[in-house]
Amino acid sequence: MLGFIVFAAYQTRVLSEARFWAPSLAVAVTLIAILVIDWEQVLRTAVGEVLLGMAATVLIASMAIVSTLPELRQFIFILYFGVVAFTAALGGRMLHWVATAVLIVTNLIMPVAFSGQVISIEDAILQSGTLIIVAVVTGIVATEFRNETYVSRVRLAEIRRREEDVKRLYEVSRTMAVGSSLSDVLPSLVGKIGTYLDAHVGVVLLHDDIEGTLDVVSPIWTSGHELDVGTYRVSLRQREELASLFLARQPRLFTHIGETAARHGLLGELGVDSAIAVPLVVERRTIGVLVIADKTGGPFTDDDLQALESLAAPAALVLSQLERYEAAAGASRRMEELAQMKTDFVSVVSHELRTPLTSILGSLATMGRPELAPSEPAARELLISAQKQSERLRRLIEDLLMVSRIDSAALPQHPELIRLDTFVHETVAGIPGSARVARVEVQPGLLIEADPDHIGRLIRNLVENSLKYAPSGDIEISASQTRGRIQFVIADHGPGIPADQRVLVFERFSQGAPSETRAHGGSGLGLSIVKSLAVSMGGSVDLSETPGGGATFTVTLPVRPGVARQTVTPG
Repeated sequence: MLGFIVFAAYQTRVLSEARFWAPSLAVAVTLIAILVIDWEQVLRTAVGEVLLGMAATVLIASMAIVSTLPELRQFIFILYFGVVAFTAALGGRMLHWVATAVLIVTNLIMPVAFSGQVISIEDAILQSGTLIIVAVVTGIVATEFRNETYVSRVRLAEIRRREEDVKRLYEVSRTMAVGSSLSDVLPSLVGKIGTYLDAHVGVVLLHDDIEGTLDVVSPIWTSGHELDVGTYRVSLRQREELASLFLARQPRLFTHIGETAARHGLLGELGVDSAIAVPLVVERRTIGVLVIADKTGGPFTDDDLQALESLAAPAALVLSQLERYEAAAGASRRMEELAQMKTDFVSVVSHELRTPLTSILGSLATMGRPELAPSEPAARELLISAQKQSERLRRLIEDLLMVSRIDSAALPQHPELIRLDTFVHETVAGIPGSARVARVEVQPGLLIEADPDHIGRLIRNLVENSLKYAPSGDIEISASQTRGRIQFVIADHGPGIPADQRVLVFERFSQGAPSETRAHGGSGLGLSIVKSLAVSMGGSVDLSETPGGGATFTVTLPVRPGVARQTVTPG
């Protein structure tokens, strides 16, 4: 604007006129001040409107003086529009219209007062009407701009507030990773919330469904420290305010607690003067109350209460999940304890039964000697039956002891280098009824490094299972090496096992149909022990159908390092 005036003065040769350079200097100083001042901050104070009015006065007065020069009058009138726009953009409505009125009057009076030039009525109406139209338009535009600016500021403030809320919610939710119990997580959780609200005390009370109370979860958070308060309960039957808040599920702000401490119960005992409390709600179920108290610098406000409400939802979720986790962990610990008690009981009973059973077996074997055997056939049959049943009981006790060792992870491993062709034939030969084994085929010179007791039990259990449940048909046994692993295959040609039961047969105490169980006996532990032994040696066991009918068990075991190939020449 100033450059425009200077250029016009230069063209009209009035630069040396005092009525030009003095007002121009004032305009220059005013414009510099306008550029330097932070109007966004200044206009928020009462001084802002005064400074803006002074700047507008200086500009109007300066241009009014310059307009007395006939050569510059038309240029100055054009600049009046800039002043109108300036006051509309920065000033209020009153300043805008006052400045417009002053400009209209100045435009009509100054030429007459200084140079005696009278403006015609047509020019006066045209110029004044033009200024009024410009003032109306710029006023409307400025008002709309202010409204949009205000709305934008409100939205920006809301976005920033929500961003802070999201950060707080995230930090509160992250406390789940601090620990796995309420005593680990609670101080950190309440501490974060208390820090956000500039408070010194934080307490959580959880609902006990059985007792009908609100129980204070210890430790509580006080000024950044944890304080163990032991057991403290608030009965829901009492008229205490926290109990009423829990039942009503309504947040509440407490002030001047110290003046009526006795009436406030827990809050009075905490020795705080102000507090805010909100119910903790998860899935429409109120699980407790969150209390934040003793704010720095004065009592809490409704904004603090609203902020606590927004933080209570994730806090309730964290506490609810921890409660469920602790309940599940407690149930798991009790189940583990019961399982250990069962294992210990089985182990003790089996060991206690083994000693008298050994004596019984020895006595029966002695009585079965020819010189001591009873002469009557019926008595001999009873003796043979007793020996069979005692042997069956011995096998059951051995199975129970094996299961007990497996459960307690105390299964011994004493690996030895085993030549399988000899070992498998000798093991099968010692199984009663092994005459039905039609074929034992072991790859010559095959070696494995494993516990011979486990390998022997594994083979015996599978062969005995086939003998028991495949009463007709031959049984075939083979052992071979494939890709550094040993495969034992025991196949029978009996009725087989239905596909939907092939997974269940490896479960403990799982047996065939009731009629088969009664006919053949058994405890249902044999195949479970086979699977456990195979897994303990780093292998696996699979069940498939034998071509033509029957069941085929395949046990795969690793060959220990250094014995990956045949190392013995058949002799």
